[in-house]
Amino acid sequence: MFKKIIHAIKPQPLISPDSADWIYQAFDWALTQFDSIEFFERAKLVQPTNQFFPGGVNSVHSKAENIFKHTQRHAGLAHWPLHLEPPEQFINQPVHPMTLEKLERHSGKSTLPALITDQTIKLSYNPQQTLKPEDLSSSFAHLMAQHLVVQSRVLPPGGQDYFAEGTELLAIFMGFGVMFANSAYTFRGGCGSCYNPQANRQATLSEYEVLFALALFCHLKNIPIAEATAYLKPHLKSKYKQALKQIQNQPNQVDALLSHKENIPTN
Repeated sequence: MFKKIIHAIKPQPLISPDSADWIYQAFDWALTQFDSIEFFERAKLVQPTNQFFPGGVNSVHSKAENIFKHTQRHAGLAHWPLHLEPPEQFINQPVHPMTLEKLERHSGKSTLPALITDQTIKLSYNPQQTLKPEDLSSSFAHLMAQHLVVQSRVLPPGGQDYFAEGTELLAIFMGFGVMFANSAYTFRGGCGSCYNPQANRQATLSEYEVLFALALFCHLKNIPIAEATAYLKPHLKSKYKQALKQIQNQPNQVDALLSHKENIPTN
């Protein structure tokens, strides 16, 4: 009789090795430039719940302001001179780098002292996105990440050509991965009148790349699968686990990122 040879079936990677390598490099860039203490000690996985976005609203702008305020706090930028203007009043102007000794962030209850500057960073929004709060918060987080990079003057891996992807990755690094994953792709469904493209976030990373970055965030911070997937869209939950397995099979890349934690001074 012939012996049956059973080969272990290796789990298929969710994204290509090149995409995974870029995300590892981008996390290393983010940990180097944008406050590893905040990442390891204070940053939370922001969920689309009233716990993270409390507050009542009575108008489109007050809803946008409420989401903006909480997004700014969760990003660790409550001390930054950011101001949300209604779309009809907003005039887009170039932002000049502020004089900063270092790019500290603090998402805890006791924030950093307000930055003293003669320049207010004005942002606005698409009113249609207030219909989809996850998309709106993700868009705000992406804008804030862009301003972080402008102030740092250090571009993501790949340089200017990867500015949009790098700043989206930075927003996931700040804790917004669940909402980025849920808003990375929107199904049209069967009813054309129910689909509102103006309410959707303009994604740059693919849905699976966002899931991989989310899984890496959670793996580095020891966030359980049940917590990470609790508010993910149902079709993304198995793909998240696939991303996590891919990460677990690459311990050298993970250890290199965790080495940033070893360099955090102890009080």
